[in-house]
Amino acid sequence: MIISGGRRTPHYTKIMGFIDGSNLLIELSKELGIDFRADKPPLPALSIALLLINHLFQGEGKIPIRKYWFASYQGSEKDHILYAKELRRLTFEPVLFKKHKGKEKGVDIALATEMLVNAFNQNYDIGVLVAGDKDYAGLVKEVKRYGPIIHGAFFERGLSEDLVLAVDNFSDIIKKQDVNFNSDPWKKYISEIQENLNQNN
Repeated sequence: MIISGGRRTPHYTKIMGFIDGSNLLIELSKELGIDFRADKPPLPALSIALLLINHLFQGEGKIPIRKYWFASYQGSEKDHILYAKELRRLTFEPVLFKKHKGKEKGVDIALATEMLVNAFNQNYDIGVLVAGDKDYAGLVKEVKRYGPIIHGAFFERGLSEDLVLAVDNFSDIIKKQDVNFNSDPWKKYISEIQENLNQNN
């Protein structure tokens, strides 16, 4: 808070999110004990992902600028549009790449590019990196040279210690909120995931 003329004015902090959606969905599937594909996820899984990370962008004086969701997908152009539309509805900026011959390409590079370019242009004061991969540790160190604080968030499972050491601070997105998947609204979305999978089998 800044004090001016005896009055307190808030200090506004610009926040941007950079989410490795593919990695997040893979680990979410394990946490839920439900086997679904990260490259063709049931849409309710995206709602759970938002619930898990949305608190990271909230708080007094925080201004969320954009939340990028980077992921690969399998399927047709229609599948791509459905995926992108749902991400948009959930306030994510979709950056999606179609898998070729079952291989994911472009996600890591796209995330690194957006994070670096936006840091260089001073578009955010805090960058929220939702990922657990060791490969992002070098990226974080480079981004920090431009000045922003980097907050890491992910599941404890599948997490690189190198990445935890690279970020300025870290949150386990399950423990942080004391998540109980047997209570609403989590239970509702889990039920919808199971229904979705049953319909497509």
